[in-house]
Amino acid sequence: MTQSAWIHDISGDDFKRIVIDGSGIQPVLVDFWAPWCAPCRTLGPILESLIGQYAGRIHLARVNIDEHPALAQSYGIQGIPAVKLFHEGRIVEAFVGVQSGSFIQNLIDKHIPKPETETVDHALAAAWRGEIREARATLNRVREQHPDDAHIVLASCLVDILHGDSAQARQTFDQLPASALADSLYERVRSLLYFVSLLEQGLGQLPPALAARLSMGARQILAGRGEAAVEDWLAALPETGPDERSRLQEAIRTAFPLVGQEDRRLEYQRRLARSLH
Repeated sequence: MTQSAWIHDISGDDFKRIVIDGSGIQPVLVDFWAPWCAPCRTLGPILESLIGQYAGRIHLARVNIDEHPALAQSYGIQGIPAVKLFHEGRIVEAFVGVQSGSFIQNLIDKHIPKPETETVDHALAAAWRGEIREARATLNRVREQHPDDAHIVLASCLVDILHGDSAQARQTFDQLPASALADSLYERVRSLLYFVSLLEQGLGQLPPALAARLSMGARQILAGRGEAAVEDWLAALPETGPDERSRLQEAIRTAFPLVGQEDRRLEYQRRLARSLH
């Protein structure tokens, strides 16, 4: 069988290192097979060819069930070839038997960012660092190549907001198709536009202390310091009356998509829920 830096024949105790730990870096496709299995010999070259096309963005680990029966048993292998896709340490896709290259590719593509998505992510990181001109140039170039890609359009909206061009961002955002709601950037852009509107419309009708707190938090969020804003608003909740508390709670909920790690968002959600009682 073909060998490459992206194809591993599992031996000894390296399943955890290559598959479980390795899938935290890139997805790992695990092929449970045996030398006597004719369908396995058919599927093997299909998998190897696909792995080569991804050029390191996914790895293939082959498990000979005759040599590693305990592994096969632990993953409930009853028929071979059996293929399982691991991502971030867990199984996210699986199938049994010979499948076409296009079928397998569709499974893989759900868990691997497209090259243009990686470019967009780098551009967004640059924008949050304040490198707006470079980010806009990158996104304009990618958007010319993929004008209907909602993720790229949303990324452009986000950078426009950070650049201070919220009117253009809002116009583009309002014209997005309904399918864009499922994109990972949609709620982030919607939240940023909410806080831009908060500042643009003014907060003069609110009590001065609340207006100042909301204004400062909105500016922190637009500067990429969403956690600091949410922390301040949560700390202020016990000191406010019912009407003011409602405005702070709305701002906190809207800011959730802009808070970094999932565990931090869950913590904030729990603290907000306690404040409701």
